Amino acid sequence: MSVKLSFVQGHAPGAAERQSWRLQHARALPQSGLSRVVSALMSPPLYFAGPLRPLSYTLLSSGVFFSQHLLALLVLALQGRPVTAIASDWVFYVTPLQMLVRRYGAFDAILFLALAWVLLVAWTLAALAYRRATDADVSGWIAAFVVAPAVQIPIMCLLSLLPSRPADHGGSIPGSVGAMGSAAVAQGLFTGLAVTVFAVAVGALVFGSYGYTMFMVSPFIIGSTTGYFGNRRQDVGVGNTERLVAGALLLGGIALLAFALEGILCLIMAWPLVFGTAFVGGLLGRAIALQSRRPPRHALSSLALLPLVFAAENVLPATVQFDTEARIQISASSEIVWKLLMRSDLSEEPVALPFQLGVAYPVRGEIVGEGVGAIRLGEFSTGTVVEKVTEWVPNHKLAFVMLNQVPSMRELSPYAHVHAPHVIGYFRTTDTRFELAARGGGTTEVIERTSHELKLEPVLYWLPLARWVVHMNNARVLAYLKRQAEGDP
Repeated sequence: MSVKLSFVQGHAPGAAERQSWRLQHARALPQSGLSRVVSALMSPPLYFAGPLRPLSYTLLSSGVFFSQHLLALLVLALQGRPVTAIASDWVFYVTPLQMLVRRYGAFDAILFLALAWVLLVAWTLAALAYRRATDADVSGWIAAFVVAPAVQIPIMCLLSLLPSRPADHGGSIPGSVGAMGSAAVAQGLFTGLAVTVFAVAVGALVFGSYGYTMFMVSPFIIGSTTGYFGNRRQDVGVGNTERLVAGALLLGGIALLAFALEGILCLIMAWPLVFGTAFVGGLLGRAIALQSRRPPRHALSSLALLPLVFAAENVLPATVQFDTEARIQISASSEIVWKLLMRSDLSEEPVALPFQLGVAYPVRGEIVGEGVGAIRLGEFSTGTVVEKVTEWVPNHKLAFVMLNQVPSMRELSPYAHVHAPHVIGYFRTTDTRFELAARGGGTTEVIERTSHELKLEPVLYWLPLARWVVHMNNARVLAYLKRQAEGDP
């Protein structure tokens, strides 16, 4: 009996299905060890199809995993950066591309390239882990956790050591792709919704963790459980599976709003990353449903490992520091600009869309006293910050540090209070510095430098967004100084 494994939809089993069946039952062919390795290396690594022997898995997964390290070293070499410091840090071997940010503050274009590579690596490692689990006759759900850097290496080592075992695949679902039944839709959507609420509640409220497990592992499990229950009775095809996943994420988002666990803006910001990983998870869930005879409880029992992965993630460094700089030329003396820094009112300044949706922005500022140690009261759209002046050179330099924090955003929600810890402390500004330099023709160049901390992962995704928000805020402040100073009589 042929087994439906192909990603091709809408036709009876043909050449693609027969090829997938041969891949899945390759262990029955009288091949030498070298032949099996060559065959595995030539098979599509992104497909959740075909068992994988230990040696083949070790070679493939190691090559995919260490490609991240090679890419990181290549970027550093092209930038003329030293690699000694980064190579001696143990974190480099766990999250190599993130070290480009932690050590050297790479440009946003490099970060997006690195993020795309990380997602591709996660997809490939999940597919390889599932194929190895199939060959070892262990639960394929282990592949859902290999995308988490905190446990990637232990899972890869475990799968490399497990021996091959014959497995009975007689329970696989044969035949062509069919339409979604109401039962499959209901099971898939309800399971995805429940897993979404469980994952966010455990990660945010219990562990206060907003890292890989929250934004990659959890969506992957949401997609895989939705794909599994949607295809458990009949193969509904890849397209319908992904529609189910999208529907489950949408309902999950509505549930998070209903339970006051998140706000609309945060859901919108996380959507591209969450949907991408959930999409791949749906492929894994569909493959498990079509090829495995394991009972449905195995799908839900995998959720028991989720808190352990959240806990394991705490061993990884969570804070990234970054600096920004903005400049503007003002046709006014430094004395006029200095007076505006002493007391500013930006309440009439235009507010960009992200700030209208809830991202914090400055409204007013006033310095009480003079000299180092004076207090500055900074009013933001989300609260008032008390700041202490650390540098004071009249008409030339002003610097201050924040003594307290206000929420980085006001969540769009039907509730006055949202149980989302990330709005306080996960993104913060540590200090701000203004430098005024007299230029020819009675103009003044104003330089604003700010330092920040970010505690969100993957930083490859969140850091460019954070930089963008800071840039818009700084540009708004400098534009205010320019308009007010040049309009001063």
